[in-house]
Amino acid sequence: MTIKRLALVMALGAVLLLVAGACGGNGEKQVTGLVLAAVERNLAEIELLKVRDDNGKIWEFASEGQVGTSAAHLRQHQIGGERVLVTYREDDGRLIAIDVRDASSPGG
Repeated sequence: MTIKRLALVMALGAVLLLVAGACGGNGEKQVTGLVLAAVERNLAEIELLKVRDDNGKIWEFASEGQVGTSAAHLRQHQIGGERVLVTYREDDGRLIAIDVRDASSPGG
């Protein structure tokens, strides 16, 4: 194998590792969109979160604990038309929000 070919193979391997890490190799995924609904379980936890992404798809998330923000804060985003970034996992067909943050730009 030539040095150029070896370098190319190593570069492709590095890119694949970066892509796998960015996609949440542990099963976590992300979606960015506008808040349609935020229902609180209590002051610190969200029971239900609905988000519409840039393609118009509506995502419905449950949670199993704190996700980094409150339903009240998310309702402010809903009123102001501000986007959020939701990190989630799938569990038996349900989408479970793990972390919800302010999205800094249209790309998240």
